[in-house]
Amino acid sequence: MDHPVRSRRIVAAALAAITITTLSTATAGAQPMAATADRQCGSSPVGSLRLDLTSDIENPAYLSPAPEARRVTGTATIPSAGIAALGAASVEGTVTVDLEISGTFSTRDSITLDLARTPVIAGQDIVANVVGYTGTGYFAYRGGTNYVDIANTHVTLRPRRADGVPTRPRQLTADCVRAEQPLTRWMEIRTEQIIAEILPAPTDLRVTSLGTDSLGLAWNRSTGLMGPASGYEVLLEDVSNQVLVGQDKLSTTVTGLQPDTIYWVRVRGIQFGGGRRSNPLHIRTAATQADFYYDTAGSARINGSSVALKGELDTHLDLATATHTSKLALAPTDVRGRNGAAHLEFTEAAPTTGALTGGVFTATTHQTVSVPRITVFGRVIDTPGCRTSKPVDIPLTSGAAFDPTVGGSLTGTFTVPDLTGCGRYTSLVNSLLAGRGNRAEIRVAPWA
Repeated sequence: MDHPVRSRRIVAAALAAITITTLSTATAGAQPMAATADRQCGSSPVGSLRLDLTSDIENPAYLSPAPEARRVTGTATIPSAGIAALGAASVEGTVTVDLEISGTFSTRDSITLDLARTPVIAGQDIVANVVGYTGTGYFAYRGGTNYVDIANTHVTLRPRRADGVPTRPRQLTADCVRAEQPLTRWMEIRTEQIIAEILPAPTDLRVTSLGTDSLGLAWNRSTGLMGPASGYEVLLEDVSNQVLVGQDKLSTTVTGLQPDTIYWVRVRGIQFGGGRRSNPLHIRTAATQADFYYDTAGSARINGSSVALKGELDTHLDLATATHTSKLALAPTDVRGRNGAAHLEFTEAAPTTGALTGGVFTATTHQTVSVPRITVFGRVIDTPGCRTSKPVDIPLTSGAAFDPTVGGSLTGTFTVPDLTGCGRYTSLVNSLLAGRGNRAEIRVAPWA
């Protein structure tokens, strides 16, 4: 027979154990938590970064199920002076936020936010929208209060000119540190010792297809204590996109998307109206065109004289048709002959066009050549109206297996039409430039 005192102790211990963890059907509440972090950046074009962030955080959180990743929104403020000095008209990029977590345990985490394309206006701060999701690194399956603080931040910016071409440099990176500043408190989260009966989130959310305007998704079944989900809801940017009814609806296609655009997507199971949302997927739809930016260097043989050719080639390749529309900007140069020299300037008369088919890149450029001055027996003479009577058409072709991400050599033969408007020196200029059988060789290499 058990001793009565020992029996009472066993019952008391059992009751104490039961009070540690409570079963509940209630869902955890959401509490807005905001923070402002000012950091100095070690990059002169960037200078400083101010982040104003907010997110609806589960507070209190439960032991089970674990908290969801929650959407983070806000703004990033950056001085415009250094970026505008690069010739930028807009900027986009990412911001990574280093987090330090303390309380029931200590660890570090980070989140990366998308920084939306934003105009750059000289004299005005750049105030860009940022969006992303929290992690769940503050959660450790134990009761108590945890704190999430912002430490250092890191920014990557991609400035572009008004014509959409990247500036040089194409990308700016800066570490924006707190130095002697204290950590910036963002979240204070209490984890209750409660196990809630909430349908778990679907797992293994994955992309099955990716197009310019659509996205195929699949996921694993969600099953809780009350059985499997009765359906699933797809959320795009945390807004309901579609609802699928049925336990076996484990895939779908999201349509109506924009090409080359970033989206956040997630899925939740539905059971009695509720269910946890999956971790979000960060995806970018396929592009309709690929852009390549090259430095060009080479020369042309014109009437036996060598002419240096340097400049830039901006190529926009249509991925559906494999054709491209490009802009070839050539720097001024000089040509020298037996009877004198001429200074040449180039103006693209029409877009450069061509294709990338069978591994061969072709491009035909149309350049009006102006000769604003010539040199005769050491004397410089202005010839302001001197130019080709029509554009110079230069068809260029690569060798086999041209890789647009690497570049290569382009060659072609061309004719320089007669020049007009050169006054008494028209014959001299034509003897230097006009004629057939000229050959160009240009090496294109991606911007560093």
